[in-house]
Amino acid sequence: MFQVPAKTQYAIRALAHLARSGGDSAARISSAQNISVKYLEGILNQLKLSGIVVSDRGRGGGYRLSRPASEILMIDIVAAMEGDLRPVECVDDSTVCSMEAFCMPRRFWLGLKDSVEGYLKSVNLGDLAEEPLVTFCGTGQKKEHDNV
Repeated sequence: MFQVPAKTQYAIRALAHLARSGGDSAARISSAQNISVKYLEGILNQLKLSGIVVSDRGRGGGYRLSRPASEILMIDIVAAMEGDLRPVECVDDSTVCSMEAFCMPRRFWLGLKDSVEGYLKSVNLGDLAEEPLVTFCGTGQKKEHDNV
């Protein structure tokens, strides 16, 4: 079935962390989000190359969002990590299929792509960062946090 790759899931978690914290080091993001620091550094570099994050060197340096979280759409993050959204090859080029334009399910795949893209364009990183963090105490009671 459809599954978002772990790399993209980690990117979203790291970016939500940056949106809430205003900026942080890879080591602190890694610890807070339970992601290998080495793997996270590769993700952050990919996000930096795509212009979603910027990095500051030296003491007190780290990563921060390149623009307000409300201006970073989820489609931007998915595209940075995975490229174009394409549930099957033929949505962008019907000639890759031997059925070409006569493929009856192609309309379904195009509709799925449009629906997913529409949703990803309707949600921004700020929407995620506004959600309260929830943890469960040793007693099993839910506790909400205002920030990271």
